[in-house]
Amino acid sequence: MRLIIFAALALSVTGQSSARPAPTTGIDPIFTALIRNGAPGCTIGVSSRGVVISRAYGLAELEHRVPMTADTIIEAGSVSKQFTAAATLLLVVDGKLSLDDDVRRHIPELPDYGRTITIDHLLNHTSGLRDWGMVAQLGGWPRTTRAHTQTDVLDIIRRQRSLNYVPGAEYSYTNSGYNLLTEIVQRVSGKSLAQFTRERLFVPLGMTRTSWRDDFRRVVPDRAVAYARTETGFAQEMPFEDAYGNGGLLTTVGDLLTWNTALSANRLGKEMTARLQQPATLNDGTPITYARGLFVERYRGVRAIVHSGSTGAYRAWLGRFPDQQMSVAVLCNRSDAPASQFAKRVADLFLPAQPAASAPSPYDGPNLSGLFVNQRTGMSTPFVTASGEVTFMGTPFVASGPQRFRSDVGEIVFLGSDRFRWNDLQGQSVEYRRIVPVSPSAVRLAEYSGRYASDEADVTYVVSPYGHGLAIRLDRRPHIVTRVKPTYADAFESNDFVARFRRDRAGRISGVGIGTSRVRDLFFTRMPDGQPAAASNASAVR
Repeated sequence: MRLIIFAALALSVTGQSSARPAPTTGIDPIFTALIRNGAPGCTIGVSSRGVVISRAYGLAELEHRVPMTADTIIEAGSVSKQFTAAATLLLVVDGKLSLDDDVRRHIPELPDYGRTITIDHLLNHTSGLRDWGMVAQLGGWPRTTRAHTQTDVLDIIRRQRSLNYVPGAEYSYTNSGYNLLTEIVQRVSGKSLAQFTRERLFVPLGMTRTSWRDDFRRVVPDRAVAYARTETGFAQEMPFEDAYGNGGLLTTVGDLLTWNTALSANRLGKEMTARLQQPATLNDGTPITYARGLFVERYRGVRAIVHSGSTGAYRAWLGRFPDQQMSVAVLCNRSDAPASQFAKRVADLFLPAQPAASAPSPYDGPNLSGLFVNQRTGMSTPFVTASGEVTFMGTPFVASGPQRFRSDVGEIVFLGSDRFRWNDLQGQSVEYRRIVPVSPSAVRLAEYSGRYASDEADVTYVVSPYGHGLAIRLDRRPHIVTRVKPTYADAFESNDFVARFRRDRAGRISGVGIGTSRVRDLFFTRMPDGQPAAASNASAVR
């Protein structure tokens, strides 16, 4: 563990009644409980009213046992998005862009979906665009398995003939928007996003150790290697791709704190900072907590402007608590590091103390357990009331009123016994309806067998019976198999994957819509000359 404390004597600065400096020893146990000697680790930076504390734990590189330091460069995942957003807003301030511009004005080769997607839709994840990485995964090439370039990303986005939803109608996180913003910055400014941000952001602000992974082969001194946790230890899991802007920022906790300080001081201009952290509003007037590359939330009763990140095995979190004049940055090079949890536990040491919460009473209401289907995605989730406990999506809830339940992730309001409204932290409401699960033994699996093709995913699936469910195998990469089980009529599911088969007027299977958390109803047409495939004995199953 390495420790650097700047202006340490300021720890006793007066006038901190709303923020209580923590003993520096309070930070160590948060990290050392997970990070042992000889293992990958994390760096942590805290800025509290002018006091900067930086620490490092673990190793930056295992093969040569290079220790992590506060100056180690680590990839920041989606924390990067606020810098892409800032570059876009600089062009708006320059008068070269408008937030209301149709994206096709700058990237005319994108499909015309019959609805205008604006630059602001890209910034606040309300465009309806499918996530390109998830489409690539459905096509057999998940991120980190192929060196995707910006050109690859644009090709995938251009192939999509439909959206997840009407632009502006919903919030749904998608990397596609930020890769398009990277392209727009380059086309409008005449400079790559990497060059533009270096000249307009990093150099002026003194972020001397920050750059982009725009060429994954480039040698970056002092960069940590990313490691995924395995049964026997760790294995490298690096983001070998040149697509960036959605992620790909190479930085340090010190530079991230410098960035937050610049935002607090309006060094980029008051208008610029205000726009960056202005939460979006949906078409129906519903406010959401996502702004432009940032979430604007409340944590422990105070305002928090935050974003997390995850790319390859890198994990990151950056948060600013403007009213407390405090920021926390965490960067890790291991997949099992809960960066957000680490950061919030560190913030807890500095934020005003909270009264102890009373223990919730056991649930003693009617049994509402059952399987419910999300009316937007088609994915089913069990709602369970048993032994005085309530769980949904694997998260415990407590009763907050008659047939109302709440947790740290949202609220459930039942509308009768067979449907409920899920209100998430973004301010959105989604209806779930109770369904009767199908009996696997009653499903005629053979009628779903066949070959299904999608030019949007650029792949053909071979579907065949597998036990009491189906095996969906990629035609050109047969070792990749998704095993799904029947959940309701013509629907089969596995973790974050739903296949909803469609029938023609004669009742015959004509195709299947594939959905995930970031892709809805990507349609595969059943090939007319396909013959039922033999039952699969595949060993690789998602």
